[in-house]
Amino acid sequence: MTRRLVLFDVDGTLIERGDPAHVEAIDRGIHAVFPAAAHVSILHLDMDGKLDRQLVRGVLAAAGIDPAVPPSTLAAIFETGAELYRAAWGGRSGDHDLLPGIRPLLDRVAADPRFALGVLTGGIRPIVEIKFRRLGLADFFPIGAFGDDDVEERPDLLPLAIQRAEAHYGAPFPPNRVVIVGDTPHDVRCAHVGGAAALAVATGRYAEDALREAGADVVLPDLTDTDRVVDALLTLTGE
Repeated sequence: MTRRLVLFDVDGTLIERGDPAHVEAIDRGIHAVFPAAAHVSILHLDMDGKLDRQLVRGVLAAAGIDPAVPPSTLAAIFETGAELYRAAWGGRSGDHDLLPGIRPLLDRVAADPRFALGVLTGGIRPIVEIKFRRLGLADFFPIGAFGDDDVEERPDLLPLAIQRAEAHYGAPFPPNRVVIVGDTPHDVRCAHVGGAAALAVATGRYAEDALREAGADVVLPDLTDTDRVVDALLTLTGE
């Protein structure tokens, strides 16, 4: 039996979109390392579909600073940002919650040997891990590709996620057995550039029509109908 790899986006797909603490933490990380950029915020940029590392470079460019910073500088920004995010949340559960239907869906898919789970997100790994621990999702996602990985844009994350999944699960995941579940046209493009399928969900800022126009293979209003989602995942991967 060939397993299917299901890669979930995070904000707007698993949890409610719009986490001001995340944006503020990355902003403050940038400003701590580059005080001359303190007048520019990520909020001034087009954030849609961007990796956190792209947003850092966007802030620096807008501030007149060379955005071609070395990996060690990006790491310092992200380390500071993650510490600030951790301090902001502490041990609280917060208001940034799971979207409807997510826990039943993950329980079902994680227990089904036909599926393997991972994440593909523009957020940096330490902040995503804090979100997952806070919401009890960490055990569902042993692998992922993140916004602090050494790639240029979102589609570059897909082969990295597949590579990590194959190493973790000990199974091959050809692209035609991979589905990205996300809430934006950028998730759709990421899937299709890499030869995977795209299941788009209208739980973020994009309506169903916009996701269809982007070319999503399946569009759902949300992920509350577990049977329907599982059927779609199987259909998209050849069963």
